[in-house]
Amino acid sequence: MRRRALFYPGELAELALATLAVYLVFLSLSGFWLNPRYLFFTFLLSFLAYVPHELAHKFTAMYYGIPARYKLIKEFFLLTLVSAIPLMPIKIIVPGTVLVYMYWPVSKETNGMISAAGPITNLLIGLAALIFRGPYARVLAEISGWIAFFNLIPFGPLDGKKVLEWNGLIWLTLFAFSLYLAFIA
Repeated sequence: MRRRALFYPGELAELALATLAVYLVFLSLSGFWLNPRYLFFTFLLSFLAYVPHELAHKFTAMYYGIPARYKLIKEFFLLTLVSAIPLMPIKIIVPGTVLVYMYWPVSKETNGMISAAGPITNLLIGLAALIFRGPYARVLAEISGWIAFFNLIPFGPLDGKKVLEWNGLIWLTLFAFSLYLAFIA
């Protein structure tokens, strides 16, 4: 029996480009300081807030036997790069998405769990940052909260709509915790 690879050809390169775009947006929020330590921590925060979220969707789908891959979406990638212009008042971070290839009907529960995996990952990262405290821990908690909050909005293709269709109580709990991390923590 042939074992499937974890990643499709080119998938990691697309995820790396997306992470670079996210990094540039976060740098633009701070004025592009040229301090090497700051540049490193900003990259680390960008990576920790974005990559685990996307991989959580991918690996959860794969756990259920559903093929999934990270895909850079050119128009959204460009929109993210435009958001990295320092004086842009609105910052949008959507360079790509995990495409879940469902060849058969998937239950609302399975689809909800795949969709919840990303925001749950952000919430766990934010909580860990608050508990273990370290350089930029509060910033990581806030960024993770914002990413979870945005993704949990129950609209269109966002995770929140699928989670809410599956289980309203789980959606409300995740949404409330994301608000806490984004605005209060």
